[in-house]
Formats: sequence, C-alpha cells, structure tokens
Amino acid sequence: MQLGYTMNFSGAMLFRLVASALAALVFLFQASFAFALSEDQLVAKLNLVPVFTIADAKNTPLLLVPKNDKNTAVLNFYLDPALAKQAMQVVKTQNPDKNKTYRVAITSLGQAYKVAKDEQKKQSAKVRFQFLSSPKSVEYATEFFRKKDPNFKMFQGVPVFFLSGGSGNGILTLKRDGQEYLPMFFSEVDLQRNLLELRKVRSDLPKNLSVEATTLDSIVGTILNGKNDNDSQKITFVPAKDALDYAKTVQKDAKPK
Repeated sequence: MQLGYTMNFSGAMLFRLVASALAALVFLFQASFAFALSEDQLVAKLNLVPVFTIADAKNTPLLLVPKNDKNTAVLNFYLDPALAKQAMQVVKTQNPDKNKTYRVAITSLGQAYKVAKDEQKKQSAKVRFQFLSSPKSVEYATEFFRKKDPNFKMFQGVPVFFLSGGSGNGILTLKRDGQEYLPMFFSEVDLQRNLLELRKVRSDLPKNLSVEATTLDSIVGTILNGKNDNDSQKITFVPAKDALDYAKTVQKDAKPK
C-alpha cells in the first residue's frame, strides 16, 4: 500500500478566503444537511485538508500490529500535527532501526479516505484505519454533546465545527464574490478566533451565535446519501491552521537538498 504525498496548498488559500469572507457578508438559513454529491466530488473537497502519517522513503505507510490481534494491522492518519510528531518520536524510541527509514509524511484527507474505502471493499481486508484529531477538539466535542445529554460518555470520530444562531437558529453561511460557503472547521479554536474577529467588524451579528459540533462521518454520510440539492456545493471543509503550517514544513523538508 502506497500513498501519494503531493498536494497543493489551496487549503491554505481557502483558510484565508473563509477568514476574509467572515467579514464580508454573513447570513443564516435553516439547513437540514440533506445534501448530495458524488464520491469524487466529496474527495475533491476533502483533498483540501492535510493529514499526516508515518511512512518510509517509498511512501509506504507504517502499519501497527496490535499485540492482541496479530491478523489485523492499524494505519493511523493524524489530523493533528502534534500527534504525528509524538508518533514519530515513539518510532525513534522503540524502533531505532526504523528511525533512518521512516518520517512524518503528508497526504490529503481525500486520498486517505479513498485508500480506506478501497481497503474496506476487499473481502480479506486486514488493515484498520484510524483518523485521529487533536485531543482538544475531541474534548470540546465531548463537552458539547454532554451538555445536551449528561449521560454522553466520549466523542467518537473526527469532530467538525460550524456556527449557528439567529432567530431561526440556522447554520452560518458566507458569501463572497457571488459564491456561497458553508464552512466546516476542523479546529474549534480557529472557528472561535474567526468569530471573535468577526464580532469586531460586524456589530449587527446575532448575539446567540454559537459553535456547534458534529462528526465528519455524519457530514460525509449525508453528503453521499442526501437529496439532490444545490446546497451540497456550499459545504467547505476548512483545515486547521496548525495542520496547514506543519504540512508546508513537511513538504519543504521532503524536497531534495
């Protein structure tokens, strides 16, 4: 199994675009997440988001074999750069021989999604995939759902965040240069920061705007299985700023000296 690690940084441009669009025009509407896109269109949207894994010089990812299940391997994709660095440090410490051949490598979430889907289609699939977000984002999502249900235990999956509010408690969308966006952030910290900046320049914003959380799986599922609706084109995945910054560093370090 090999992964392609070449990606452009339109995700970085997108992050700046969404940040500036926040100050340009904001309106709210009632959304039911009844969207529909083809899988290729979904992958194109996910390709804006960098993820990290541990791989060798041939871009073959490092597979982990659990002690209690020797027949299944685990491939971790990290959305959080800190987790990727920690994983690399474990490799250096526990497997000094692999230290010279393995490194933190980058791919896109769309590519990782395709690899996972293709593997799952195999009858003899022996690789389990984990997509790991920052502990802070998972903690925020857990607390968000716990407020709604005191018996809620632990958030499972990849959290994404969006804004809602206004008189109809609708989902925040943005409009810039005639195009509408429904931003889904992978970092609630980035979203909170954007909201703070937005309030500085938009005194007319509803006071009850709040950060909401959901799972990436639920968004992906409704995108692929929803009704035909033009609103599907509005969904825009916004990668975490620290992930974009680290992705640039990884790509720079990977270039031949």
